[in-house]
Amino acid sequence: MNAKQEKTVLIVEDELLIVLELEETLRELGYNKVVTFSNVDAAMAWLHRALPDIAITDYHLRNEVADELIRALAASTVPIVVYSGRSLDLADSDVLKACEWLMKPADERMLATAIARACRLGDVATIP
Repeated sequence: MNAKQEKTVLIVEDELLIVLELEETLRELGYNKVVTFSNVDAAMAWLHRALPDIAITDYHLRNEVADELIRALAASTVPIVVYSGRSLDLADSDVLKACEWLMKPADERMLATAIARACRLGDVATIP
């Protein structure tokens, strides 16, 4: 990936070790610009100034869920990978239909596959 093809990845995760692992894997996959936040408010404030090419977020963050963030990303047609320690339950929220769900822990191949699927899903996903 050259500078002309620089893609921004937004990571919203409250576990530092997971953030570090994701950053390393994303760099190995060729992503050279990674922006990280540990809570929804900080990520939402950043979204008012910038828009990522893809977002990877935990759904259950400390004392909050990422519904508001996922809605904002989906409304902007940003592909979303939810990287969670819990299994997907669509009863949790309707916004999860707009996401590719990936269970922790995942290796580089699994993350790459989830990103590819999210990019296709982002083209067609809508949230009521």
